Amino acid sequence: MRPQWQSASEPNLDPAVEAAAAPVRDAIGDLRTARIQAENMDVHAILTEPTLVTEEFMSNLASLPQASPELQAYGLRVGDGECRWPEIESAGRPVPPEVADLKTSPSFIWRWDPEPPATDPPSWPPTDDQPKHPGEKVASPTDWPDDFDDYPHQKSWLI
Repeated sequence: MRPQWQSASEPNLDPAVEAAAAPVRDAIGDLRTARIQAENMDVHAILTEPTLVTEEFMSNLASLPQASPELQAYGLRVGDGECRWPEIESAGRPVPPEVADLKTSPSFIWRWDPEPPATDPPSWPPTDDQPKHPGEKVASPTDWPDDFDDYPHQKSWLI
């Protein structure tokens, strides 16, 4: 009588075939273990913790066929290096609807805040007491003389 967990090798099997079958048997054992672990998993314990929204999460979400066209387009822009996922609220035009859903859902943690607006907008137009070009010596149309004879002569771009 042989023990139940003894080698599963066949006595009349070619050793080369046995060597090829060994990884398959190992994979079957791994699948059995994963199935048992999945059956014993407490799903409610896992789902009580909110999911952190990361760049990887957003990339996976954008690659789904159910993702909005806006999110898929932004995902392509991220893939091209044009922008990043944390900038989606400021760089995404229009902002994908999934962003509002993720931000308001208690099941997800959104840690990316949009860029705050500039606190000091530049004063425009400059007042008379401010130089038009501070620190620069730039010629502008206001610096040119009014007499057309003093303007530079037109030259052909071919010369």
